[in-house]
Amino acid sequence: MNPIKSYIPIYRQFIDLLVSGLSFLDEETQNELRDFVSKNQHADGGFVDRGGAADLYYSLFGFWMAEALNMEKQLESLKGFISIKKKEEHINTVDRFALMLIDLGTHHGEKPRVQLIKQLFNPDYQANFSYQLFLFLLVFDARFGRKPGLNFFVRLWLRFYRLPVGSPCSMLAAITVARVEVGLKVDIFQKQLLAYFDENSGFKAFDHLTTGDMLSTSVALFALKKSGFDMRLIAPTCLDFIQKNYAEGAFLSGDGDQTRDLEYSFYGLLALGCLADSSE
Repeated sequence: MNPIKSYIPIYRQFIDLLVSGLSFLDEETQNELRDFVSKNQHADGGFVDRGGAADLYYSLFGFWMAEALNMEKQLESLKGFISIKKKEEHINTVDRFALMLIDLGTHHGEKPRVQLIKQLFNPDYQANFSYQLFLFLLVFDARFGRKPGLNFFVRLWLRFYRLPVGSPCSMLAAITVARVEVGLKVDIFQKQLLAYFDENSGFKAFDHLTTGDMLSTSVALFALKKSGFDMRLIAPTCLDFIQKNYAEGAFLSGDGDQTRDLEYSFYGLLALGCLADSSE
């Protein structure tokens, strides 16, 4: 089989892991999640932010959750929202990348035109550039897949790239995944990721913090799983942390914030999926 043609984009790997995460949950809990996702969809088809307004960024997480939960009605409504948003010109960079990812995902194999390079070099200075870059890479991966010519330049860049001192766990995880994708060694990066691990609360955003959070735990587990790390030693702590931060159909951020939203629900279910083969 041609490895390029059989390549699964990273965002699809996310969805597959969400499905694996659902295998941890009983039917009642799965229905609670489904109900939470449904209630967080706006009448116009988009998914809502914490203030209750339809939002492209939160719609990306709603899309991934609805796809994993086979919520066809909600996915159809989302397409209507996206078709309207594609006509708007003034959209910030993070929302634009979210729109591109949803558009690519809902076309199921088709690859609509996306103006990636133009968007990357027209950044939104109100948003974290490293996160904008992460979303750019997700869109690039979804649109173009694994191409030997492009991988050469990515490999070259990653060989010389050095993470800024004090970088968050999420950024280190992203670089680790990128190195895995182009076939570079990741042993040192795995050890660096483990420096963010807290034996009582999963992975921390920064090594000087005292407690973990759901986002950092999720992305660190994804990077470690992708890189072939044996997670059996850290699985019990992470599972306990995830379980403690489940509340009425949603996962919490894990840092004390009790607000339920789609973003952290995605991260919680993704983290569970990453541990699906490590809990025994």
